[in-house]
Amino acid sequence: MSYPRILVISSCTGEKSAKPANQLTLEDFRDPRHLARREAELSAFSRPAAELYTGAQHLRAVEGIRLLRQVCPADFWILSAGYGLIPEDRPIVPYEVTFNTLKGAELLDWARHLNIRSGFARLVKGYDLIFVLLGENYLRALELPVPTRPDQTFVFLTSTSTAKLIKVGQAKVHTLPLSNPEARRYRYGLVGLKGFLLKKFAEQVLRDPTLLEAVWRQPEVFTRALEGAQPTVAQEALLEIPQVLPKPKKISTQKDEASPVEEEEDREDETYLPIPDLPRAPNFHLGMQYYIPEWDDRVDPGYDFLSDTATHNRKPYLHDVYAHEIYDTPNYDGVLLSKVKVDASKAKRALVEAVGVHRFIRFPTNRPVMGDCGAFGYIKEEEPPYTTAEILEYYHRLGFDYGVSIDHLIVGPWAQPGVREKRYDITWRNLEAFITAHRRGGYAFIPIGAVQGWDPESYAAMAKVAIEIGYSYIALGGLARSTSREILEVLKAVYPHLKAHTRLHLFGVARINAIPAFRHLGVTSFDSASPLRRAWLDSKANYHTLSGKTYAAIRVPPSGEGGIRVRRIVEAGIADLSTLQRLEAAALQALRDFDRGHLSVEDTLAAVLDYDRFLGLPREGGVDTEDQARRLRRHAVLYRELLEERPWKHCDCPICQDLGIETVIFRGNNRNRRRGFHNTYVFYRRFRELLAEGEKDGKIELMEATHA
Repeated sequence: MSYPRILVISSCTGEKSAKPANQLTLEDFRDPRHLARREAELSAFSRPAAELYTGAQHLRAVEGIRLLRQVCPADFWILSAGYGLIPEDRPIVPYEVTFNTLKGAELLDWARHLNIRSGFARLVKGYDLIFVLLGENYLRALELPVPTRPDQTFVFLTSTSTAKLIKVGQAKVHTLPLSNPEARRYRYGLVGLKGFLLKKFAEQVLRDPTLLEAVWRQPEVFTRALEGAQPTVAQEALLEIPQVLPKPKKISTQKDEASPVEEEEDREDETYLPIPDLPRAPNFHLGMQYYIPEWDDRVDPGYDFLSDTATHNRKPYLHDVYAHEIYDTPNYDGVLLSKVKVDASKAKRALVEAVGVHRFIRFPTNRPVMGDCGAFGYIKEEEPPYTTAEILEYYHRLGFDYGVSIDHLIVGPWAQPGVREKRYDITWRNLEAFITAHRRGGYAFIPIGAVQGWDPESYAAMAKVAIEIGYSYIALGGLARSTSREILEVLKAVYPHLKAHTRLHLFGVARINAIPAFRHLGVTSFDSASPLRRAWLDSKANYHTLSGKTYAAIRVPPSGEGGIRVRRIVEAGIADLSTLQRLEAAALQALRDFDRGHLSVEDTLAAVLDYDRFLGLPREGGVDTEDQARRLRRHAVLYRELLEERPWKHCDCPICQDLGIETVIFRGNNRNRRRGFHNTYVFYRRFRELLAEGEKDGKIELMEATHA
């Protein structure tokens, strides 16, 4: 069978696999000789274009092209605001230029400087079926129309407002305009939707290769293929599960043993811990990574915030999206998936087993997924519920990149003499058995040795043995509820045993004020969902900002079915349901009017507090008026600060940009978890900035030592 010659054109993305401080700027591109010098300076960061960009649209498009290439050849070109129109294998260096910041004549002048229109015209001549995945300003840079032939077909995936720009001469053309309704329909974030739809189409081509010729001859078939798409492998596995999948666990405002949150002093203190007076750990050059635990933190992409209704016929495990599917690039370097979390649901376990960990969480294959047993889940058991042989096969079968040996926590009542020694011995024996069996089995995943203890010396003793018997990666557990200073003492004890190639992970610890000190002592990775979960677990620090300042979210609980707080108020006779529903609606409307600039802070606050005054849970059938007054005064201060400073207006993340004030309303999973996603974005940005500062300081130290 013959196929049309296929070309895919997508745009560059701001997210890149390397982001040095001295990236190329627009001025660097203006002079070819100057550009050559600057590229030489950045040669260490040079990558083929397809590998440099890491935005969601680009990653999904690359995945789609790989699928298409299983059927027939397909070429991939990228419209770069710095380099112009380039093939996927063109080596380039990182830069900070985008057409989205250029306006009118400036955009056209720069596009003409790059010869984009003529380059596009020459390029498309050689193809029959051309897919164009470009936003408005990138389409403007093409200056359509260009000469085309009647036997050519163009499929444009672009924004709704851009259709008027699409003119392609004699060729057949089909335009799929994309906006928020399409994002909800296809259940994927708008930022990466173009690439996602190309991939979705490519999946259909794998099932029916004749689709390529059908789209070439009749381009509207492209949209019909998406609408009538057959289930993906993951969906097929889901549909084969006979039982109904459970709904994601409702957000709790209580801490639980399986999801420890850091101590209060570490949560609130922004004073950075002093760097210990020791040389940098020998593994400092390995950098540092942040992993987030997979705890079913997903949201409904089509949720209607005005009516508070979920997507019709939604299946949470199938349709809801993770944070890394909303942002251009994940706000974490990797994901930690614990076996106790997988085993908590038969349906979830069956799906993970069917498709593997990367496909289950839809996480890029070039980013790692770490597996552990989830020791907090069996902390009360005398022995862990798993065997080393079972865990090795589990990590291998599900496609984990890293797998942690079986450990047993030594915390709280289990850190008492007589108990702790037994748990220490269990962890030690599993540590040795795990790496021995891993070598014999020739497994592909990298083994991580879990280390437990009850004081710095016991941790150091096990870490020393783990490194000596061959682990290149060790992980310290049981420290999530320790203070940062206590953790520093453990790290200082482990520090002398680290090698240049040793990676060191901290389980359950995310302390922004301790990162420089932890890294100095050899920590190369850590995991925690704390920034995310504080969006609803913290009493006042629910919304985080890049400056380090936090704000309380405005509590407007639902009065409808399932609202336990409102139900108790009604049952106690404090207020009738119709009054509460009227005040609730007025509070929400006031907040939205305020966000649009139609209402003052005072009037908005008054509407919110009118509802808030009823929301203290009744005790013994009534409300403590003094407690109610204190609560109102506290909320009035916190909410006024939030409304006056409007932090969501100054955030560039897609959640704040898309939802506006809904992000800071404390109300249900779809707002609260999205706010948690925002907090994770803020945490990761601050974390990466700290790492960049550390790299800069290291270079200065090296220069000073060289000149001394």
